[in-house]
This record gives sequence, C-alpha cells and structure tokens, in this order.
Amino acid sequence: MIYLDNNASTRPAPEVSEVICRALDEFYGNPSSGHIFGRQAKAQIEQARKSVADLIGAEEPGEIYFTSGATEANNIAIFGAAAIAAWGGAAAMADGPSAGKGHIISQQTEHPAVLQPLKVLQGRGFEITLLPVDGDGVVSLAALEKAIRPDTVLVTIMHANNETGVIQPIREAVNICREKNKKQKILFHADAAQSVGKIPVDAGVLGVDMLSIAAHKFYGPKGIGALYIKRGVPLENILMFGAGHEKGMRPGTENTPYIAGLGKACELAGKELPVRMEKLEGLRGMLRGLLAQAFPGLKVNGGNAGRLPNTLNVSFPGVDGSLLVEALKDNVAISAGSACHEGKRSPSSVLKAMGASDDEAFSSVRITLGRENTETEIKEAAALLQKAALQLAQAR
Repeated sequence: MIYLDNNASTRPAPEVSEVICRALDEFYGNPSSGHIFGRQAKAQIEQARKSVADLIGAEEPGEIYFTSGATEANNIAIFGAAAIAAWGGAAAMADGPSAGKGHIISQQTEHPAVLQPLKVLQGRGFEITLLPVDGDGVVSLAALEKAIRPDTVLVTIMHANNETGVIQPIREAVNICREKNKKQKILFHADAAQSVGKIPVDAGVLGVDMLSIAAHKFYGPKGIGALYIKRGVPLENILMFGAGHEKGMRPGTENTPYIAGLGKACELAGKELPVRMEKLEGLRGMLRGLLAQAFPGLKVNGGNAGRLPNTLNVSFPGVDGSLLVEALKDNVAISAGSACHEGKRSPSSVLKAMGASDDEAFSSVRITLGRENTETEIKEAAALLQKAALQLAQAR
C-alpha cells in the first residue's frame, strides 16, 4: 500500500512516537501541581512551547497557546477576535444575535473550519465578505483592498490550500490591511495547518496577528495543535471556561504527551525542512511527468501558482475521480476532489471557485506526498494510476 494522502494526515515520525510514549510513562503528573511530578510535566510543555515558537518565528514562547488542533485554533481566533473587537467581550456576546456588529473578510477557498464559524457569526449579525480567487486559486488582493471597510474587524485567509496546495500572498494582504485602515487595526488570522512543517513559515515575516497549527499535518499526533497570538493582540476566550490553563485561552488539563509530540515534530521540521522540500518537489515533478505521458490532457489545478512542494491536484479528462480513488483503494491512498454528503456528490467548492467546470472538478484527485515516499513508490503509484484511469476512461 502506497500512502499518498499526507494533506489529510501524516504518519507520526518515529521520534515523535517515542517522545509521546515516554511522556505517557514518565510525565504523568498534572502540570498544574507543585510537586516534582507536576513540575516535570510542566517542563515538557514549556519545552514544546519553545519548539513551536522557534519553528514559526514567534518572538516569545508565551505567544503559543496549545489547542486540540487547527479547527479549535481557528474557532478561538475568529470568535475571540469578533467578541473583543466588535462586541466588547464575552459578556456582550451573551446578549444574542442582536449584539453582532462588524465586518469580517475571508476568501472562497477556505477550509470549513473557517467558513463554518463565519457562517455562525453571520447569523449573529456580522457581515461576511468572501473574496474571489483567480484560476489558480490565488486570492484577489485588489478585491481585498476594495472590501475593507471602517467596521472591518478581522481578515482570515489560509496560508496554503488543503486541496491544491496553493500558497496565498499573506504578507501582501496584511500590508493592505495595515495601509487601508490605519485608524483601527484590523486583526489578521491565517490558518497555517497545511503549511507549517512543509514550507518555511515565519509569523513575523508574514505579519499576522494569529496563526493556526495542526500537528498531524507534519508528522505529529492527531488531537493537538496550537494558536499563535502575537503579544499585545486583544483576544478573548469565549468558547470554554475553566481553571485558567493556557492563560485562560484554552482551559483544561494539558495533554502533556501530545504537546511533547507536537514539540518534537516542530524540532524535526526545523532541522529537516530544506531536505524535505527538495525531495518532495522532485518526487512530485516525477509523478506529474509520468501521469502527463499517459494523459496529455492532464490538468494541474493551481499549477501556475506557488504551491506546497508535496501537493499535486490533477484532473484526468474523461475519468471520474471518485471511481479512480475507489479503484486504487487497496493499492494507493489518494483523495477525490469531490465531496459526498448523504449519498449526494458535489464538485469541489475549491475548484469551482477557481473556475473549473463540473466535469473538471469531478475528474480531479488530490495526491499528497510525504517524507517516507520513495522514487520506487512514485513510479509504482504512477503506473497504477495510469492503468486505472485509462480503464475508467475507456469504460465511460
């Protein structure tokens, strides 16, 4: 079985698994306890916090808040920014939908972990603008500049797309926000679940106020992530309340083993990133070339934009992507470009926003490589993909 679905989730690195197992066995004390067992667990957490901060260029470890993953981090960032900037805090939010006041900007190809919170806020009185993207999935900076209003309180744009790997011009977008509305600072959040650990991500260089991270996207465990909140950024916890862990932003006894695992994944990424990127980009180029030989009409979605080095989203002419995934399920793990809800298929909203036809969207598959893939695997996967795709095309 060849695993090529690394944007969905990655296999934890052996070093990460080792750290998790050790923490489960040795650092089982409550990190809030003052005795030696608690202090040992706390030390593991703070070391991991520093490792995350170092990987993303945070000025200080205290800007890192641990969460259950990028989805929770996105929710904390979006709802927290909305509350503090537009409602005056969590207390005002309790007044209900009529309390909503303000404008938030995002873009059409965001992950549901951003789009769904925005939909909730829209129901509570906020106005939401979703910016268009071009044919390669790059957000329109001109549309962003035009969309900013005096009551805009938050802009949230993902760093790299989970389906196509297309990287958004975050620094340029931040600059527009800062220049356009100098009287009122517009908070800027980026969902970096797909980019951290795959390409260099520096929060300071990007200029963002908040950044979401997911460990399992770069060889860490599932169920753990982090939210970077720049020092001085006004943000209020409105989702959970408890004993005040993570400075009140995310209460609940810390998951020491998985936090340690996230820290180790960050350490590995910091050391291996240049080598990983070069290897994965080379393997992706090989795979694309082999597939294009068999399918001259092969379309690379987002192929003219800067992309994650491991991501290849392609449309096979005359082939149903879902059937291709099904045909390969016991040999090659990839993902379809269309969604299926309650038995009804729908084309990828990301590809549709990029201007793809229904046929192109339905014929797309996402192939995402990982650190363990080899040239031999890529050649074998390409042969299996070609064979299955040609059979499906001929049977149509």
